[in-house]
Amino acid sequence: MKVSTTILIMTLSMVKAFNVQISSCSYPYSLSSKLEMTQNEELDVGLETAWRYVKKPLLRIGGKGLSDTIGNSLCELLNAHTAVKVKVNTNKLGSLEDVFEDMKLLVESSGKIKGVELLQFRNVENTIMFGLEGTQELIRTGLYPPPPPIDEDEDEEDN
Repeated sequence: MKVSTTILIMTLSMVKAFNVQISSCSYPYSLSSKLEMTQNEELDVGLETAWRYVKKPLLRIGGKGLSDTIGNSLCELLNAHTAVKVKVNTNKLGSLEDVFEDMKLLVESSGKIKGVELLQFRNVENTIMFGLEGTQELIRTGLYPPPPPIDEDEDEEDN
């Protein structure tokens, strides 16, 4: 009993010495921190999850730049996958924001898709993640990315 009291007193004195408030400590993904998140923070967490869900770039832009073919390819990929990473292998097109705007015009001018959203870009990787119109709202509400499929074999083994 005496040892635990001594440890408690030492811990409290260390907390006071470092001016740390125990009540303000939060752990990732705890209920209290989830309730305190703003919509932007929820979107940031969701975008990071979506970034990890979309494993690799499915479209690459090289030195020849943008063309209608690339716009059509992006349309088809977005229709199939909802979110798509695009790797930009050249600096001739300007910043990633500029590339997004140019590709958005290409996709929307084709008429196959009515809207494209910029979900995220990473300058370090020279990669842009595009999404169909409404994908950000799906991410914010937790509907994208979809949960992993339930393996029926595992359910049968549990029974």
